[in-house]
Amino acid sequence: MLETYLAYGQWANRLMFEGLARVPQAVLVAPQKVVFGSILQTAHHALAMSEVWRAHLTSGAHPYTSRNPDTCPPLAEIAARQSEIDFWYRAYALALDWDSLRESVPFTFIDGGEGEMRRDQILLHVVNHATYHRGHIVAMLNASGYSLPSSDLPVFLSVTDREND
Repeated sequence: MLETYLAYGQWANRLMFEGLARVPQAVLVAPQKVVFGSILQTAHHALAMSEVWRAHLTSGAHPYTSRNPDTCPPLAEIAARQSEIDFWYRAYALALDWDSLRESVPFTFIDGGEGEMRRDQILLHVVNHATYHRGHIVAMLNASGYSLPSSDLPVFLSVTDREND
């Protein structure tokens, strides 16, 4: 089930970025009444947090000191990095055995608080977090007169079932 969920997240992110590539830059960076300020910054936040969680899983470092980084790369860079990290998460999860998935990972939140989660919980959170922010992005796009294809899990399952027939 975890593999399906990670594949779904990868598929949904790809659909979103393919759609965003057709949206004018002015719409992507237009100020929005959301925490992260714009469609582009919201997409960057989701990517940045995926990079933070990868660092936690690998006991590595990440460059972030805020959940809303001051600088935001262009859409094409965000999309490429998101694609890379989505692939990494799927490969990482497939390489873990049951005991490793259930292993606790201590980490420090960006705000300095301490936390601990199991690897499988982190992987589920990463996909769920991206889904949450894709919803924000879709709402901002809809309010701007643009739309994206449906990226709901049942649509993914239907598409992948047809591809596997």
